[in-house]
Amino acid sequence: MLSKKSSHTARSETLYLNLQKIFRRLSFGRSLKAKAPTLSVTQMRILSFFNERDVVYISEISRVLGMSLQSVNNMVHRLEDRGYVERSKNSSDKRLSDIRLTEKGRMGFQAFRNEQFEVISEILAGIDPVEQKLLAATVETAAAILEKTADRETTDKTQQETQAG
Repeated sequence: MLSKKSSHTARSETLYLNLQKIFRRLSFGRSLKAKAPTLSVTQMRILSFFNERDVVYISEISRVLGMSLQSVNNMVHRLEDRGYVERSKNSSDKRLSDIRLTEKGRMGFQAFRNEQFEVISEILAGIDPVEQKLLAATVETAAAILEKTADRETTDKTQQETQAG
């Protein structure tokens, strides 16, 4: 019989491997691969920040992606050079730059999202409607758990910075 810790570790490993399969399947659809995309997966992840807001910041991207500020700054600079994003000074904090999608960036990101929706639709087409509902509920629960964890980590980090300062 597996101990509680080894059972937890086995579940964690299985979950990790299954999530990797999902991410690989959803990273890029077939047509983007066929067209030799000009953006890296990381650059697409940066563009995905605009899924929920109009303006993002280097520090926010760095924290969420676990990348150094310099690496994110370089990636954003390349996106800017390619015309996908633009920077402007933040009106209330001159240390920050507001990063926004350009029209080209909006069109590219929308094409990427449409392709992702197509891939998901293909996946769902092969699944029984009851299983579709179960999958949707499970993914929604997982997203809520991950969001709560991220919020807790942000709160903890803010508290640590406040205590240190």
